[in-house]
Amino acid sequence: MSTSVLTIAPVTADRWEDLADLLRTSGDSAGCWCAWFRMPNKAYSATTVADKRGALHDFVAAEARPGLLASRDGQAIGWVSIVPRRTLDRIEPPDRPPVEHEPGTIWAVTCFVVRPSERRSGVSVALLDAAVAHARDRGAAAIEGYPVETPRSASSAFPGVRSMFERAGFREVGRFDRWDAVPAASGPEPRRIARAPGRPVMRLDLGA
Repeated sequence: MSTSVLTIAPVTADRWEDLADLLRTSGDSAGCWCAWFRMPNKAYSATTVADKRGALHDFVAAEARPGLLASRDGQAIGWVSIVPRRTLDRIEPPDRPPVEHEPGTIWAVTCFVVRPSERRSGVSVALLDAAVAHARDRGAAAIEGYPVETPRSASSAFPGVRSMFERAGFREVGRFDRWDAVPAASGPEPRRIARAPGRPVMRLDLGA
């Protein structure tokens, strides 16, 4: 692990190869290419790895800036996806009416990738802090995360770990099962989903 300065910035078209190299060398991300939250389960299962990679490439090439890239000594060592929640079909399917009166005001942190040699060095914490600042600067009213509580492995912690979100000021606003009830759990009147165990919906309200 290097002790040199960590830089974090939105991923742009000229950094695509850096992002691709990071995702190829970091476990499950080599097969997912940050597509899991962007697609309902059936579509995700039916889409090839090449198509998932191509979809992310198109987002980056179009300057959609779907996340932030952390670099040290010129090498990409970390990634976080931070986008408006309405762009994530697994959470807000297009055929479901939006919960908020102002669609797009809630952003979502959905994926962390850290190069194996840099894990346990604070990169994920720095990425979450940067993601909050990024969304706030773009007018987000709130940010959500959908972390695991006790990861079974490094790859299972790709949505982040609950304790990290809590330290950043996020609070649990509901539970959901199989992703279907995320908007209900995080709407203006959040309700808990009875079926256990559910996944926590963590929210940070940013105010006006």
